[in-house]
Amino acid sequence: MDNTSFAYDDAFRTMESECDDILISLVNYFHNEDYSSKAKVIRGRNEHFLGHEDGSDSKRITDSSFIIEEGDFSRRYHYECESSKYDDSLLIRMFEYDAQIALDNAFVDKQRIRVEFPYSGIFLLRGDGEFSSSEVEIITPGGELCYPVEIRRMSDIDLEEIFARKLYFLLPFYIFNFEKQLDDINADVGKLDDFCGMFSDVTDRLRKEVDRYNLSAYSYGVIIRLINKVAYKLNMKRENVQRKVGDIMGGRVLDLDVVVAHRNGIAEGIEQGREEGRLSGIEEGRIELLVDLANDKVITVEEAASKASMTVEEFKSRLTKDK
Repeated sequence: MDNTSFAYDDAFRTMESECDDILISLVNYFHNEDYSSKAKVIRGRNEHFLGHEDGSDSKRITDSSFIIEEGDFSRRYHYECESSKYDDSLLIRMFEYDAQIALDNAFVDKQRIRVEFPYSGIFLLRGDGEFSSSEVEIITPGGELCYPVEIRRMSDIDLEEIFARKLYFLLPFYIFNFEKQLDDINADVGKLDDFCGMFSDVTDRLRKEVDRYNLSAYSYGVIIRLINKVAYKLNMKRENVQRKVGDIMGGRVLDLDVVVAHRNGIAEGIEQGREEGRLSGIEEGRIELLVDLANDKVITVEEAASKASMTVEEFKSRLTKDK
């Protein structure tokens, strides 16, 4: 994936699918839960097919659909990341997704079907607002019911709160809080230095969180890479910001060996019955990350090939395939 085709919800979806530790903290924040770091994340299917009146189906991909279990307690969640400001169409889309998730996991027993709607939320990258939840009201022949859709905004959270509440999941999107200032920052060397100093400080603080076991080494690597990608995408017309933030964050991505070692350590602990398929998926994800790094010229093709245990020619063929 190159940075020009990268979408902000790709960052959200990547962290949801890869980083259990920071996802659990996000759920605690969104729904006022109290899961510990030992809670288990069970991911659901993100592809859903919605039926239309003409009999056709359309495929929709949700940003996240998963269950968290801890002890005897479990709940299903569905979150969407949205780069535009809130409008009514978001709530309609959330209901469509929620209903399809409920149907996909329905229990049918002869004359009865039981559907369970997920705990839902929308994360807005842009805009301010006074309300922290919306409501879906359903009127049925058997009575009326409603359920909330939680609303959280990037603008409501500052850097200190992110670290205090371990909301590292939100760090790739923190730059949106400066969006209105970015043109001035791009044109002023002093402001640009201060801005980039903030990012340098963020990475140093994250590393300390890894050392304190508050953040996994793998999640650290994913966050750093996604901060870089989101900043690049948001600043396509701001060369100075794009280049200087890229220099800072790109250097941090070179910490790849720690990330890979941690990921392989997780694989070793997987139960025997799932090990082969899981290891294959882990290896594929590792190669995809190396392809990204080589395409972005963060590391050379030769270095990437060596880390992937491939010849240079084999790795070059993979670069061509993934473009």
